[in-house]
Amino acid sequence: MYYKKTKKGPSYNFSDFKKACKEKNRNSVFIFDEARKGADKYFNLRTKDQILDFIYNDGLENRSFYNTAPWEKNPNKNSKIMVDAYEFESGDKRGYLAFMYSEITNKWIIKSFKLSTNANNQILQAIKKADLMEKFNLEE
Repeated sequence: MYYKKTKKGPSYNFSDFKKACKEKNRNSVFIFDEARKGADKYFNLRTKDQILDFIYNDGLENRSFYNTAPWEKNPNKNSKIMVDAYEFESGDKRGYLAFMYSEITNKWIIKSFKLSTNANNQILQAIKKADLMEKFNLEE
């Protein structure tokens, strides 16, 4: 298995995924249609090259591991594929990226690329942006 057996951390090394986004390795990355649509709609990234450039060139600002879980829609139930999810910032937007690695195809697969639905984080970001933390002498 490619993924690490871990209970709390990511299943994959993010640096391995990022390397696959480099221009010469791009044939080893596949993007689901829904992920491509989300990248276009929310982050104005319209092509595979734009999405992979964004990832490779550190566009995922303040990236933080969100979770890892088995791929629920895996058509091959005999081959367990784990999905790692991360949240990130891009300008004033909070994003969500989920990806996995298929040993059958030897490809990285971007499953999701969209806005984060983590309301707690979005509220915190809005409070920070409005400088309410300082105004009311609050701590994180």
